[in-house]
Amino acid sequence: MRKLVLIAAAFIVGISAGAQQLRTLPLNQIEARGWIQKQMLRDITSGYISVYDKIQPTMQVDVFGSEKIKYVRRPNGEWETKAASWWPGEHEGYFADAVVRNAFLTGYKPWIDKARAILDNVLATQALDPTGYIGVYDQTCRLDKMDKENGELWTQSRILGALLAFYEYTGEKKYFDAARKAADCTIACYMTGGKTYFQIPKLTGGGGTTHGLMFCEPMEWLSRLTGDKKYLDFAQWLYKDYSAGKPEMKNLDSQLANLLDREKMYQEHSVHVCEHMRVIFWLATATGDKDLRKAVDNIFYKYDRSMTPTGVIVTDPVVHESVAGNYGSGYLPYEYCSIVETEISFASAMQKFGWAWLGDRIENLAFNAGQGARLPDGKAITYLTPDNRRDGLFDDDFRYQTAACHKTACCNLQAAKLMPYYVANMWMKSADSRTLYATLLGPSAVNTTIGGTTGSTAGGVKVHIEEQTLYPFDNKVVFVIEAPQDVAFDLAVRNPAWSGNTRIDATGATQKIADGFIVLTKKWHNGDRVEITLDDPVQVRRFMDNECYITKGALIYAEKIDETMTATKTFIDALANYDVSPKDASKARTLFEQTRLPANPAMALAKEPSLYVYHANPKALADYPFDVPYGFIDGQTVDCSVAGNHKSVTTTFVPLGSALLRKVTFKEDK
Repeated sequence: MRKLVLIAAAFIVGISAGAQQLRTLPLNQIEARGWIQKQMLRDITSGYISVYDKIQPTMQVDVFGSEKIKYVRRPNGEWETKAASWWPGEHEGYFADAVVRNAFLTGYKPWIDKARAILDNVLATQALDPTGYIGVYDQTCRLDKMDKENGELWTQSRILGALLAFYEYTGEKKYFDAARKAADCTIACYMTGGKTYFQIPKLTGGGGTTHGLMFCEPMEWLSRLTGDKKYLDFAQWLYKDYSAGKPEMKNLDSQLANLLDREKMYQEHSVHVCEHMRVIFWLATATGDKDLRKAVDNIFYKYDRSMTPTGVIVTDPVVHESVAGNYGSGYLPYEYCSIVETEISFASAMQKFGWAWLGDRIENLAFNAGQGARLPDGKAITYLTPDNRRDGLFDDDFRYQTAACHKTACCNLQAAKLMPYYVANMWMKSADSRTLYATLLGPSAVNTTIGGTTGSTAGGVKVHIEEQTLYPFDNKVVFVIEAPQDVAFDLAVRNPAWSGNTRIDATGATQKIADGFIVLTKKWHNGDRVEITLDDPVQVRRFMDNECYITKGALIYAEKIDETMTATKTFIDALANYDVSPKDASKARTLFEQTRLPANPAMALAKEPSLYVYHANPKALADYPFDVPYGFIDGQTVDCSVAGNHKSVTTTFVPLGSALLRKVTFKEDK
């Protein structure tokens, strides 16, 4: 029987000091294993993403190839590009990145070939332009020729990331050279006297334009690969230009003045908030600027006030996709794009600041929010999802459907990046290459070099470590070390905050806990094993709105509402968009009182520890653990619908990712 612990969740975090900055590993040094790899492989062979370029119209433009965006004449005689004409560039860039990462992490040759074909098309088009430009615009309206809404730097950033990822997986320098040449072309255009990107004379609104701050992302990557200071210099220039943007420009939450206003809640597009965070993280650490460092602390303070139990920043149910100053709630929706962008940004922060507690946050996003907003078989995802989900119908808004192809493509594409980016951040190194960090847990492998000159493999020893586990469904994690010779180094394994009594079996290793990591020091021999058993009791956590939810280890558990799925649109390979309704309307009414928002919910969580027992599901599938619930927590909820007559109800809770419709948060029974 598991112990029940009532925890008041501390969502407004204190930023710890003393942890060291870590180094990311090249993408080809980390491998997916186990259920994570199998999920990705199934997604790209039979899920919606396997044919997404055939069913989504904005994926069929070839805007990075021959079909560049041109000026059009408006009725008033002015020339401009069409509104949101940059969407195909965003979507083609997202898709290229997803194809590259999924292809190499699964070893699926048809997608490796597909990734090469997509990027070779980009390189062939670049070769026809002597400037080296890679982008979506015709020569008449590109770069600083824009005077209104545009997606120039945003779309460039997406495809440059795909090129650099392909280079890191293959070592083929032509893809790196292409990305660098294109970046240098853009920098040369703007880094001259009097130029601006964000302060465009006729810009009003401009979501695509402000997405352009993410051009800093390939700048960071190029800075890391080349050591050339100009990429940091341009990123600093770009952020200052963004921070000086006029009030009528959209998505200003990450302007420095707004970030320094600690009590000012996030207001605008949630995805901009989530992606822009990592720009601040990089610039703060790279420059040492005190205001930027203060902004880092304020980012987490602001974010935590507006997030869900699954760790995603909320959006407003009326002002779709905007945070709109809302406090966090299990009843407010969040965008799938926000799940992925926050995962990437938090991983960046963990690397920059060495904060182990961010690993818990990333795992919450990947294993709960991300899995709960998709079908386990990868055939559809939900664009907007609340933790407490009563239904998902098109007649409310298309975003709530569970769909193979939403009208707007971004979330379907981002969902295909969720686990590849998780894998990319599972392992990191210390700056001196003498400590290897298992930052995020799960089945994986790492191939890297220990020691040698800083930032180089010269003189180092090649090490392969296999992480064998069913985590987060099982609490045991085994590391098997392989090396051609004995090698001394520290293996630092993140110790999740919820594991209060972690057991470690590492023969001959010195053990210590430092900054949230279990640090094992030893001269390792080929075949050495480390076995870590995490303490993962059933816990009831109290959320900021005083509702409670159940966890076991890294997984959140929910009361499942059986669903009926009705196809409203069909595509090739039996893919479809679905309205999702509860089979038992009476049960849904009991749990939600006929509304998605809480009033006086009828059901509450019982407090007695003896009422919560975890047991494994004998029908569970180790390869696809979300297909059917991997385990159950049997317990009691209390029916409070009749005043003064609190009736206990036997309830079974399942992992959130195994429940398309569900109730996650409840009142605490008094």
